Amino acid sequence: MENHLKETAEKTLKYLCMGAVIEGLNFYGLKLILSGAESNFKRIDGQIYINLESKFEIFKSFPLQIPLEHELPNLDWKESTKKVCELRLKKITDIRLTDTVPHLFITFETGEVLFISGHNDKYESWQVGVWGNSNKEEIWEVVCCPGDGIAIWAPDDIAG
Repeated sequence: MENHLKETAEKTLKYLCMGAVIEGLNFYGLKLILSGAESNFKRIDGQIYINLESKFEIFKSFPLQIPLEHELPNLDWKESTKKVCELRLKKITDIRLTDTVPHLFITFETGEVLFISGHNDKYESWQVGVWGNSNKEEIWEVVCCPGDGIAIWAPDDIAG
């Protein structure tokens, strides 16, 4: 992943997610539903979401090492849903990507960290975006692409 893409993606992710709270789930796939945040509620009136399409883990604190794929639990849909319910009403205080592979770390005010694996050769591992925004001119989406790539759609004043 190119450094400028990582920086643009992180800037967009922070704008969308920092200060937001996990408000719910969508059961078509595993999709976390986020509240708006003080920093974005005047601009975004659609629904902010995080799609989890790959393995993930919730850590009590930031891990010392990036977890390897085989170290992550192999959960079915029901187990995954129960696990992310632990994040209900928790506020996001930080969000960042690793340097070469777009693994996603989301830190909560409790100190807990949601790690979403960003590596897959065939499929998107995760997406963060907004649907239903009244300003149809602004598209908000960050996608972890197959082969350790990342794609970003955001207004120029955020994405540069």
